[in-house]
Amino acid sequence: MDGFAKRTEEKRQAILSAAFDLMTEKQSRFTVSELAKKAHVSPVSIYNYFGSKEQVIIEVLKQMTEEQMSWIDQKIESNAPFDALLVDILKRKIKTAVLFDETITKTIQQDPNWEQLATRGYTAFARLIEYGKQQGSIDVTLSTASYLRYVQLMQQAILSDPHFSIGDMKETMEDYFHFFLNGVIKR
Repeated sequence: MDGFAKRTEEKRQAILSAAFDLMTEKQSRFTVSELAKKAHVSPVSIYNYFGSKEQVIIEVLKQMTEEQMSWIDQKIESNAPFDALLVDILKRKIKTAVLFDETITKTIQQDPNWEQLATRGYTAFARLIEYGKQQGSIDVTLSTASYLRYVQLMQQAILSDPHFSIGDMKETMEDYFHFFLNGVIKR
């Protein structure tokens, strides 16, 4: 990589890192000027590299999702205990739920490339379910497709509920993950 390409990539990564930090603090409620200042670049650089603030947000979420899928693959390859792996995944999901607000949710739902990433995410989740079955942690009598539909139903229920506030995302995710791990019957 030549010097120009290296500097370009460093700027792109600085923008993405700054955007992640701002999303953690403010979700989508930050300006391009705030992003540029935090990344130590000009606002023009943001538009040149990404085109819009929304595209920066999508790229942050894409990288985060790609990293998560790679991390899961590495854990499966290292034969990590399924129960501990699933709890770690759910904790990570709860931690990142704070990044989302109504604007970010609408942005990703409208992005045509997001569907491809979501499909890859479901494929990775299917692999995780199969891994859990192999380890004896998941009921093998239920199909992997049923587990995937259950997760999709949870997501659709959350996103389609007109009374649901994205501000309640962390608590809602914790509750749904409790249902997923333990069912609804007290044990």
